[in-house]
Amino acid sequence: MGNYYQILKNTLSQRKISSEGIHIADIRLSRCVYYMAYAIELIFFSVRGLCLPVGVKVFGISGWTIIQLVHMIASLVVMLLWSEKFKPLLRGSAVIMLAGLVPYVFMPVGYLRFLFGLIGYAGLGGVVTGARCGYAFASNNAERFFGIVFVYFSVMFVRLAHSQWTDGVFMTHILPLVLLTLLCLCIYKFREEDFEVKDEATKLDAKGLYWAFTFFIVYFIIDGYICDLADSSLKAEYLFTVIGIAITGILLTAVFCGLHFSTWHLWNLFFFLSIGMGLFAVLVPRLGSLKPMHLFCGLTYMGWPLCIYTMGCAQRRFASYKLLKKCTLIYVILSVITKLPGNILADLAPDALPLVTLCITVTTALVMFMLSPFSYRYLFSSIWISDLYKSDMVSLQKKVEKVDRFEKYGLTPRQKEVAVLLLAAKTRRQIAGELGLSESTVKMHTAELYRRLNINSRVELFRLFGVAEDADPVDLSENKISSISK
Repeated sequence: MGNYYQILKNTLSQRKISSEGIHIADIRLSRCVYYMAYAIELIFFSVRGLCLPVGVKVFGISGWTIIQLVHMIASLVVMLLWSEKFKPLLRGSAVIMLAGLVPYVFMPVGYLRFLFGLIGYAGLGGVVTGARCGYAFASNNAERFFGIVFVYFSVMFVRLAHSQWTDGVFMTHILPLVLLTLLCLCIYKFREEDFEVKDEATKLDAKGLYWAFTFFIVYFIIDGYICDLADSSLKAEYLFTVIGIAITGILLTAVFCGLHFSTWHLWNLFFFLSIGMGLFAVLVPRLGSLKPMHLFCGLTYMGWPLCIYTMGCAQRRFASYKLLKKCTLIYVILSVITKLPGNILADLAPDALPLVTLCITVTTALVMFMLSPFSYRYLFSSIWISDLYKSDMVSLQKKVEKVDRFEKYGLTPRQKEVAVLLLAAKTRRQIAGELGLSESTVKMHTAELYRRLNINSRVELFRLFGVAEDADPVDLSENKISSISK
């Protein structure tokens, strides 16, 4: 026990961790369909919840809760069927989505609309799975960050418009149809060869991805209770929710683009804000005002882009398709246990929601706080940080192509080509495809390249060519990473 408290103390003393390494120069327009597909879906998620109500109940449970369950199951099925040749599966899901949601937009509230909603959201579940994989496996960190910032401020304006002005035809018909059209165009442009996925995941990889899924699930546990407390029909009060969203949006941008803090710090801040939200929800009758609760509700929205970014980076860093399918199955099973009770409670016992929210947020935050040494060790430590630098080196690749930095090492032309692609974070399979070689031949060239450079790994290759020069002085050597993981 004493050893645990020492570890906790050492973890909390990490006041300065390498920043996330976000550079605008690393955003590639050629990959915009991948990070924008997920962004558009998430904006649609916000619009559908505000402007496309289901309006019916089945056995006392709202139709929206049932649709969400169908949506999650469909997403799981598509993930379990996912393979490297995913185009037919993804495009079929898009067709089902349009067949259900286009009529749904024009129908009046009722059971027929509910039926088309079930069809449309089942197709959307498959599309979301594809968009999520594109965000993780075909985008880099800068692109993921741009995607979530675009989503965050877009959703802020959607919520502002919905609460302060009017739904109107634009919000209830035009905007949903535009978003569905853009989403389908992005999905149609997906290319299977752009997805960069591990062939096999190690036990250490599994630990990192499990921790990322833990944060993902914890966010949705808390959000399942918090999201029903803010009332968008109260214009003056809901304006404070929008202000809270704006504040945390600016904070996220500052942290990711310059401040020397990481996602680990932001997660701890999110847990603190969630507790504040729960406290104000319980104290509303005594305060006589809903404004503080709505402000904290807006502040807690930071958990949404935070969990999306964390999962995207973790999937790229740790996941093979096999491991990702396993984690998705676990998540869907746990979602039924964790997220849906909050929706059901809001439907059947809304008066109990504030107190239950406070209990859930305090308990969850304390548990995650006590587990900080382990989450930091397997997810947010230098194992995580080092990959942020080595996986998305678009600007470095351009420098290498512009100036022959290999000249003094006496490399062959083929070894230079392999080195450039390694520095671009290409997998062995992708290098083989681009150079028209077998994977075993690429492996042979890589081994000879390392021998000539007197190094033993890709991590050392990045250090040799200045990747760590722009970072904080973090030891990215394999020995250091190995010692942290033990």
